[in-house]
Amino acid sequence: MVRVLHIADLHIGVENYGHFDVTRGMHTRLIDFLARFDQAIDIGLAAGVDLVLIAGDMFKNRNPPPRLQREFAERIRRLHAHKIPVLMVVGNHDVAPGRDTANSVSVYEGLQFAGVDIARKPAVYRYQTAHGALAIIAMPWIMREVFLSNNDALRLVGLSEQEVEILRVVETYIADQTDILLAEDPLRPIIVSYHGTVAGAVSGFEKQLTLGREIQLPQSVLTPMGVDYVALGHVHKHQCLRQSPPVVYSGSIERIDFGEINEAKGCVLVAFDGKQAQWEFVPLDSRPFVEIAVDVQQSGEFPMERVELAITRKTLTDAVVKIEITVAPAQKALVSERQIRQWCEQAGVAHVARIIIETAAQKESRIVDVTRTDDIPTPMVALEKYLRKKEQSEQELALILDLGRTIIESRDGA
Repeated sequence: MVRVLHIADLHIGVENYGHFDVTRGMHTRLIDFLARFDQAIDIGLAAGVDLVLIAGDMFKNRNPPPRLQREFAERIRRLHAHKIPVLMVVGNHDVAPGRDTANSVSVYEGLQFAGVDIARKPAVYRYQTAHGALAIIAMPWIMREVFLSNNDALRLVGLSEQEVEILRVVETYIADQTDILLAEDPLRPIIVSYHGTVAGAVSGFEKQLTLGREIQLPQSVLTPMGVDYVALGHVHKHQCLRQSPPVVYSGSIERIDFGEINEAKGCVLVAFDGKQAQWEFVPLDSRPFVEIAVDVQQSGEFPMERVELAITRKTLTDAVVKIEITVAPAQKALVSERQIRQWCEQAGVAHVARIIIETAAQKESRIVDVTRTDDIPTPMVALEKYLRKKEQSEQELALILDLGRTIIESRDGA
């Protein structure tokens, strides 16, 4: 049996909800993400995998600092030492917006690192492993701008017409490459790997991280006759969209925000018996996120007793915690944030994301984005909401969002 470790959305470099650990010389959340990556590799090695497939978003952005590059490279070197090839499919966080240029893992291309392939363009990869042959059709994050730059006529039509043409090109490419691979060896397993949104997927916090309007692929585009498994990245929630052939999001390896509080994080082991794919989702020991909501309006002069009870009822060891307390106006002065933080520390909390103390009226008036703990939309979300209020056309909207994305990515990568 040929065995594959399918992981995605590592997002190395995300530092939400933690602090710099002076003893380790890095942020505590970086330690979390690296530990999950290590654990996934351990699982793959224990299962005797023949290949590791990373379906995009290796880093937080396209310009990871040297420290992150080194930490990532050490993990790739570990796989290389075990003679396990690695294929990385470039995701939206790995590339510069609107350009077909260097990406977060370009250094491996430049060095032509043996056993490490980078799919920055649609391409086919053929592997001969100790347990048999395997072929992968890789489809990285689809950049509308690249298609437009090579087709002047396409630039003149609306977004819907553009998407129809892009889908046609992608569908034709995958179908044609599948036919070629089947003609070469009808018994060889074929994987299609795509970083992006597929119709039917339940999306989550990654929508906040996606800049501009993205293209959604129908499942049929990825599953022409002869494809045996579809390895997806981009959507952080693990899910199987289809059983035959399996169309699977491995999900991200670690929680990024409270929007992912109830999502299991993990990796997927895939084994091929001929062209029959069998897969298993393996959970990782991701950092727990816990929300505590307590209403003390009926607690009179002793609201802290109810707050303490709410905290003690939760398992908070090593958790990232958010606490929301609804008070009567006269109770605000009776609630001590300092005392609450002490209780959290005693409970073994890793990080207090936020303590919100507000009246019912304040809570109602607050504009809440349930996917973010700070209740502030991302810059791109705020920009898009603003533009839609201005009733921009879809084409104008896309152009302005692309410009905004370029500015924001340049800032984040600085």
